[in-house]
Amino acid sequence: MPNDPMMSVLARSGAVVLLGLALAGCATTPPDPALLRPAEDALALAEQAGARSRAPLELEEARGYYENATEALAAEEPSAVARWVELAEVQARLAIVRSQGAEARDRLAERRSEYEALRDELIDVFGDELQLEDTP
Repeated sequence: MPNDPMMSVLARSGAVVLLGLALAGCATTPPDPALLRPAEDALALAEQAGARSRAPLELEEARGYYENATEALAAEEPSAVARWVELAEVQARLAIVRSQGAEARDRLAERRSEYEALRDELIDVFGDELQLEDTP
């Protein structure tokens, strides 16, 4: 029965199903939200390092890059996500380093102040005969 209408409908239906499956197989998989994790971790470390108060510009720039990464994720652009995540991570690490540097400078200034107070106290007790080196 070469002209059987039922076979023709089944053949067309099968072709439509196969075409649908083929198209579904060609669809891209959306990027995994876990791609954002390195930037999230770096931002959290920057916060813990005190970047909010000691390196606010660097931290804000890192957050901006992270926002760009989330937008690229929503737009399903994995290569853009990777670029923005990398930039966010590098900028957050810069915020950490700047924050640690500021903390070290603060500690140094505190130690210098303590040293000068002790020096002045020693001079008061022992007078001018005390030979102390000046602070560097």
